[in-house]
Amino acid sequence: MSDLNLLRAQMQEVDRQLLQLAARRMQLAASIGDEKRASGMPLRDYDVERLVLERGTALAAEVGLSADLARGLFSLLIQESRLEQERKTYATYTGDAERIVVIGGRGKMGRWLVEFFSNQGHTVDIWDTAEPQSSDRLAERLAGASFAAIATPLHTVPETIREVAHGGFGGVIFDIASLKGHLAGEIANARRAGAAITSIHPMFGPAARTLSDKVICICDCGDAEATRRVARLFSETAATLAPLSFEEHDRIVAYVLGLSHLANLWLARVLRRSGISFERLNRVGSTTFHSQMATTMTVVRDNPELYYEIQRLNPFTPAMYSAALDELAAIEREVQQGDAAAFVAAMSDGRAWMEAR
Repeated sequence: MSDLNLLRAQMQEVDRQLLQLAARRMQLAASIGDEKRASGMPLRDYDVERLVLERGTALAAEVGLSADLARGLFSLLIQESRLEQERKTYATYTGDAERIVVIGGRGKMGRWLVEFFSNQGHTVDIWDTAEPQSSDRLAERLAGASFAAIATPLHTVPETIREVAHGGFGGVIFDIASLKGHLAGEIANARRAGAAITSIHPMFGPAARTLSDKVICICDCGDAEATRRVARLFSETAATLAPLSFEEHDRIVAYVLGLSHLANLWLARVLRRSGISFERLNRVGSTTFHSQMATTMTVVRDNPELYYEIQRLNPFTPAMYSAALDELAAIEREVQQGDAAAFVAAMSDGRAWMEAR
């Protein structure tokens, strides 16, 4: 055997050993998942993940490997560990099966809810104005159901709440709207009418196939029992449940959704005005450019009506716009006036803010 073939054979053996060790790590991850669930712990522990990455980076330095390689490898291992724990121990529902009507069940997130609840063992019905074969009234479809999940477009959610709450429905009503402030009046009316109602916001889109790194905001509307029952539908999954008031929810969403959307929409508009084709820009793009374009592409391909409503209906959007414009003007001023110190200081401040623990 030539020296080259010998080296390749040795490398293949190392690859085999690496995969065996990865398989052993997944077995340990599953056992850790069992222990977490038995102890009532959430699947994801950000502090532990950070320590694993830091430890991996330190070990890489000891053996002469790059920190980027270590972080990339350990990030993949952490992600696969979460998926393994979710698949084995955090993806089942042990309570009584419910009958859930998903209003707007033909929409993208509506279909996600239908699939999720069905997989959890619940009986799921769909009510949707796009349902061509439906002759039932909504009240008739809701008869005997324990939950009414509202997954209609943002601007129609208040009207849907009103129709369900005043139609004699005896179960729990909840919406999944991306904004909450514009629902407050109808939710208050529903509670006065005796309806059990609460509100949630899955912070992910309909393409989600795992909940191991996903967040669901839980917005109690004053009915603790309704909130508990709806949260119970997700509490045995790997999702992180984040309690938020209506005001805090919309203020945070103005930045984590509104600003994120705005930045990518703005970027696409500016690039389009450059007069250079996207293919040409992409061909010579940097690593940062390609990473950013991957995110921007998911935004521009999404539902423009929903994105508009997220910007338009959030009462905190004007303050976010004001801050965004101020910071863009500050960057322009620092560059145009040659104020390198201010530019560097602001960049350092941003890094320190993001790395703060």
